[in-house]
Amino acid sequence: MRTFLLAALAILSSAAQPAMADAFTYAGHLGTLPVIAEFTGPETGAQQVGRYAYLSKGIDIPLHVIAGGAGLTLREERPCSEALCRKADGELVTQAPLGAEWVLTGAVGDQHLSGRWRDPDSGKSLKLKLELKGRRKVGDSGDAPFDVFSFYAMASGGEPVASPETLPYDFLRMDTPFERGPETALGDGVIRLDTDPRNGLDYPVVVRLSGADPAVLNAALARHRMLSEAPAFACGATAYHGFGWTGSSSDGSDGFEGNWSVEVKHLSSRLLGWSESGSYFCGGAYPDNFTTEYLVDAKSGEPVVAEHLLIGWAGDGPSAALAAYVNQHRDRSDAAREDECGLPDLVQTNLGVFFRQHSLVFTLKGLPHVIFACSDDLLEIPLKDARPLLTDAGAAYFAEFD
Repeated sequence: MRTFLLAALAILSSAAQPAMADAFTYAGHLGTLPVIAEFTGPETGAQQVGRYAYLSKGIDIPLHVIAGGAGLTLREERPCSEALCRKADGELVTQAPLGAEWVLTGAVGDQHLSGRWRDPDSGKSLKLKLELKGRRKVGDSGDAPFDVFSFYAMASGGEPVASPETLPYDFLRMDTPFERGPETALGDGVIRLDTDPRNGLDYPVVVRLSGADPAVLNAALARHRMLSEAPAFACGATAYHGFGWTGSSSDGSDGFEGNWSVEVKHLSSRLLGWSESGSYFCGGAYPDNFTTEYLVDAKSGEPVVAEHLLIGWAGDGPSAALAAYVNQHRDRSDAAREDECGLPDLVQTNLGVFFRQHSLVFTLKGLPHVIFACSDDLLEIPLKDARPLLTDAGAAYFAEFD
């Protein structure tokens, strides 16, 4: 699920999808607590829905629009439990359990919305004040109205979606203080891993960088952080009927349960390289075990495909000559592992490359769950000796070849 979610986040499908409505993002306060909210508009007459999150938690809570128009009345869902969301015959209920009521003046799309939040059980009432922050298109979700807020239901167009303009709600969710980690010198700069206290996920920040503006890299890192944390928040929202509660042990969790790590491997005034690895489970047959390498141009902030810096990379895979080179020079002393994993064949089908600070590393990537244990670094070559493997454009990224 995590892999599919990140792919959907990274870019919109080029296939045309009917636009259901606009979605409007707001930020403000419920009582004294900062919140964000998103509502679909009434343009096509489809069912209007909403979601909101306390910034201190980040978890979406579904909002059911009871009455729209010039004044809005909404009910938020209660978290599911077996008693609330499962019938005596074992089937899931069709109607979500509803809790607090929102009554707002104005209409979806207005610059300002204000009103009251009221808990029907205790009678507690709090002020609501929201300000419009963004607007985006959402696709038709059919019989599951809250799916308009999933990344699978984005409108068409082939444009990158991971920006504050196209995902205003999700970027606002990240506008919260992180716990700063210790500073560490690396390459041409200094880095820090900052932790999101809402889920424990840490991510790099470039504190200082000689020869380049760290703001460029930090903008790219902030975008990647949003993408990487999105599965955790999506899994947390499964505590609610509208966002897919099933009674699974993973419902309402962050999906990672501590199985997350990030490592900065290369930093210069020309390139930043890092990896994410861990295990994510939010329903399904098995967890998504992953290691993903990233490389970004330090001047432009644009992604760089590491394999495209190699001579002998043909389309989506290595040339026969490059695969033969890796197979010839890597350690093949573990005969049992060679046989069980079929490593010579995997070099041809799943070869990847990343850069440490002073070396080029051939590795295996994209292995399916059943052979993920075969993932391993195959061959490490000092950068000073790697020039014959690099294109001219690739060599230009490294001071060793100036």
